[in-house]
Amino acid sequence: MVKGSAWTVSVRWAARALGLVSTIFLARLLMPRDFGIVTIAMIVVGTVEIFNQTGQHLAIIRHPAPTRAHYDAAWTIFILLSTILGAAVFLAAPMTEIYFHEPRALPVVRILALKTFLSGFENIGIVDFRRDLKFHRQFLYQVVPSFISFFVTLAAAFALRNYWALVIGIMTQQVASLLLSYVLSPFRPRLSLAKVGELWSFSIWTFLKSIGTYLSSQVDKLAIGGFAGAAAMGRYEVAVDVSSSPSQEVNAPMISVLFPVMAKTLHDREKLKELYLTVLYWSVLICSSTSIGVALVASDLVDVVLGPQWPDVKPLMPWLSIAYGLTGIVWSIYPAFDVIGKPRVSARLQWTTVALLCCCVVPVALTYKSLQAVVEARLAFALITAPVMFRVLAKEFDLRRRDFLNVFWRPLVASLAMTGVVSGIEHIMTGGILRLFVSVATGALAYIAAIMAIWGLGGRPDGPEKTLWHLLSRRRAKAAAEGAFSQDLESGEGLLHTPSAGPPS
Repeated sequence: MVKGSAWTVSVRWAARALGLVSTIFLARLLMPRDFGIVTIAMIVVGTVEIFNQTGQHLAIIRHPAPTRAHYDAAWTIFILLSTILGAAVFLAAPMTEIYFHEPRALPVVRILALKTFLSGFENIGIVDFRRDLKFHRQFLYQVVPSFISFFVTLAAAFALRNYWALVIGIMTQQVASLLLSYVLSPFRPRLSLAKVGELWSFSIWTFLKSIGTYLSSQVDKLAIGGFAGAAAMGRYEVAVDVSSSPSQEVNAPMISVLFPVMAKTLHDREKLKELYLTVLYWSVLICSSTSIGVALVASDLVDVVLGPQWPDVKPLMPWLSIAYGLTGIVWSIYPAFDVIGKPRVSARLQWTTVALLCCCVVPVALTYKSLQAVVEARLAFALITAPVMFRVLAKEFDLRRRDFLNVFWRPLVASLAMTGVVSGIEHIMTGGILRLFVSVATGALAYIAAIMAIWGLGGRPDGPEKTLWHLLSRRRAKAAAEGAFSQDLESGEGLLHTPSAGPPS
């Protein structure tokens, strides 16, 4: 689990590091309306593309012994769907004028329809990277296209100075992903529908859940699009991206590893329960530290990372970071239900989430017509629904309140310690890059010191702290052994040479 998470976190960090550097440059080369135009186009494209998330990959990962026919059937389904959905994206382009009142996004949508079409032709063999826990190959598959897109987007932005640079970058990444899927995987799929029925019996629920997942991420943007223009959409999109990235880019990869790893222990319910609680604790550690940390340094983060064109996103950042931190903690619930063969439960939970989010956000957006009101409603929704979701999970996995208390209390105490330290620094120092650096460094040290102190005083129980402690101990032992080994070589006392007389021992 740790190794897989390390690789998948590395994937996301590499991609997001590129994205962050790209955002820093692009925020200075492009205007908020440029980001808003592409955001509007991607909402239209993404709303159609979500119907391509049929869960065939997960069905193969969960299958105990998939045959070539399973892979071929999944690939055929993707091609058929991507062809239909590519045409649907092209036909849906006028929605940018009808609903969002942004005609400049119409040609963008029609070009991105080609991206939808090409996505279905990616090699289905890449599913084995996750099924066989070969996450180093998954790393290459996801990071290399991001690198290519990064350089192409920056070059286009310097040359064009408008939103077409973003479009060129998106298309470049899709083409690179398609080509690389056949380079990294030796599997060569063929058209076949032999196992469609078997795969679909599981994936239909994953498909419905995926639609709900996408809609839950777009409800607030759709509501904002009804009363605000492209510039406001761009500000909100960038605020969400910057505020949620620190928690999402560590937590989401770990949760993605949860499914294939839990699938290996499918018939041992006690081990599944233990593994889930471990992952939940990691998730709480990550989301509490990063989301609260971003909320504390939001003002300096905007000034340093985005620049002077984005002051309006400062009041949005704290609310969004905490809201997405809570959402990240809840994410682990869905793969837990999927892996025990109850994807219909996770699908129902996801659609319940969509309905409740609409009830919270849409009336607020239509009444107040304010970005601030929308982000506050989003946080209120997260606070209300998280306990309900965990109560549903507790019944299925026979979890008690004590189990959840053991998971949550240490990260919360460490978060309070971090808050006290960073708040003191914020009052003592003036804003800028120096205060941001000092706040982040001391806040991280305060959190780690607090969590490790609590762990030590509590008798060093099993958990992430113990895992990390053992990893560090082994690395220190290895370094010491390598040092002794080098000394033996230099002194000639090592047993690496063969005596001149007699057989080698």
